[in-house]
Amino acid sequence: MTTTENLTINRILNAVAERKATDVHFVVGNNPIIRINGQLTDLADEEVINPEFLESLINFFAGEDKLEILKKKKEIKFAFNWLDKARFRVYIFKQKGYYSISLKLVPQQVRSLEEIGLAKAVAGFCRSKRGLIFVSGPFNSGRSSTMSAMIDFINKNIGGRILSFEEPIEQIFINQKSMIEQREVGQDVDSFSQGLASIKDEDVDVVAVSKVDSIESLELILELAESGRLVMAMVDYDSAISCLEGLISDFPQSKKQWAQDVIADYLVSIIVQRLVPTVQGGMVLAVEILIGSSSVKSLIKEGRYGNVESIIQTSRAEGMISLDYSLAELVRTGKIAQAEAIKQAVKPQVLMASLKKQ
Repeated sequence: MTTTENLTINRILNAVAERKATDVHFVVGNNPIIRINGQLTDLADEEVINPEFLESLINFFAGEDKLEILKKKKEIKFAFNWLDKARFRVYIFKQKGYYSISLKLVPQQVRSLEEIGLAKAVAGFCRSKRGLIFVSGPFNSGRSSTMSAMIDFINKNIGGRILSFEEPIEQIFINQKSMIEQREVGQDVDSFSQGLASIKDEDVDVVAVSKVDSIESLELILELAESGRLVMAMVDYDSAISCLEGLISDFPQSKKQWAQDVIADYLVSIIVQRLVPTVQGGMVLAVEILIGSSSVKSLIKEGRYGNVESIIQTSRAEGMISLDYSLAELVRTGKIAQAEAIKQAVKPQVLMASLKKQ
């Protein structure tokens, strides 16, 4: 790598840190692109990326061991510490015959449940001795921050042995009341399913999983909950109902009833979130929360997932809230525009009806 290339890379990363961008993308034929407050912006002062510079970027971020993996698999994810100034999650992959790179800035400090606005709703879930907590939402919805905040809450307030499986490890935790072990998929274990299978007979209180990548992993997650552990897992559904339907539909017919019963018996909560642009240029969290109440558990056992929605709508006193109601509240308080809320809504017509009642 030339001195000029090194200076260019460091200048771009410095701009990312200074402008509080969450992501940066390097794609051949484009200027570097950063995301600020949910919006993509070209770094127009930087030159258009060519294949040679992209190769220099890959060498800058990846050591020899990672380059070998990249050659074999055509993609790789890992964490990268930059000059003790920032930590990034790096994803290198191929598209249109060229490699591309996406970086996500990892916050230097774990944000607490209070800081992300979930303390009242989620702290009680973290005190559960056993069960299932699913954190769902699209990419860039703050799921990783919520998972980290829950681990941090347990670490500081409850205690126990916490084991996480991540790809890659983003936040580094320091033991307080808990003993935390973080295992990186691809480095410490070959796969999520292999890692989960290896701890079935271990002394573990809490298991955190950053990705449910296969039916084998999901089955092991349910088995761990059955065995008396608290299991927290990140998934990709856009509502609590679609999460229930999706998780159970993934199982073959011979295991569907078992999966349905385990989720019904051990569900603590499903948390679905979005990060929504505010009218003032920042981002605010909209959230849906389903709690595993006795009525919810009964409906899940019967496979009547659609009826769960009405319970969410009528159980705000118990702490449940629909995503569309959360979005409507953000509109009412002037934090987000109505057009943005409609864009993010699961059922825009329900959101509009809710707003008209006020």
